[in-house]
Amino acid sequence: MYLSRIELDISRHDTRRAIASPQPLHAAIEGCFSDITGEKARKLWRLDYLRECMYLLLVSPEKPNFARFSEQFCSSDTKEQIKDYRTVLAQIQAGQSFRFRLRGNPVHSIQREKGKRGKILAHVTPEHQRGWLMKKAPANGFELTECEFDVVETRLLRFRRTQKERPVEINTAVFEGMLKVIDTGAFIQALTLGIGRARAYGCGLLTIMAPK
Repeated sequence: MYLSRIELDISRHDTRRAIASPQPLHAAIEGCFSDITGEKARKLWRLDYLRECMYLLLVSPEKPNFARFSEQFCSSDTKEQIKDYRTVLAQIQAGQSFRFRLRGNPVHSIQREKGKRGKILAHVTPEHQRGWLMKKAPANGFELTECEFDVVETRLLRFRRTQKERPVEINTAVFEGMLKVIDTGAFIQALTLGIGRARAYGCGLLTIMAPK
C-alpha cells in the first residue's frame, strides 16, 4: 500500500480542465498503474491546496508510475513523493487521536415507494453534512466530537462521463478536525478503502496527522 503526492501545474490548460471536471483526472490516475492482474484495484485520491499550490494525494495498493500523468498535468521539474503507507498503518492503535482531512460526498436515501430503491439526494447544509460524517464514524473505526471538526469547503462538481451521457452532479464537502480511533481494523480499512460514495472522483480519501 502506497501514499503518494505530486504537485500539479495549475497554469496548464489540462490541469484547469481536470480541476473543473474529475473525469479526465480519474482516467489519468488509472493510467499510472500497470493493471497486470486484469482487475482494477481501487485507488483513493484527492486534490488539496497547500500554500497556493495544488497537490494530488493518492492511496493505492500498487506503486504508481507518474511519468505520463506528469507530462499532462505537472511542470517539467516536478518530483513525486511516494511512501510505503504500511509503515504508518502499522503504528495506529485504538485510543489515539489524530487531526484529519476528508473530502466526502454526503448523501442520504429517500424511499418514495415501498419495495423500490431509494432516491439518492445530497446533503447541502453544513449541519446535515456534519451529521452524515458523525453517522459514518463508528462503522469506520473512529469517533467525533461535534465541537472538534467542521466543514471547511463545499463544492458542486458537474461533468459528463461520456459525451452521450447526462451530466453527473456530485456535491462535495471537506471536513477537518480531530478524531479518535476506536477500532483499529475498521479505521485502517477506512484509510485504505475510503469513506462514502464517489471515490473514483476525488471523494472518500481520509488522511491523518499527529495532533499539534
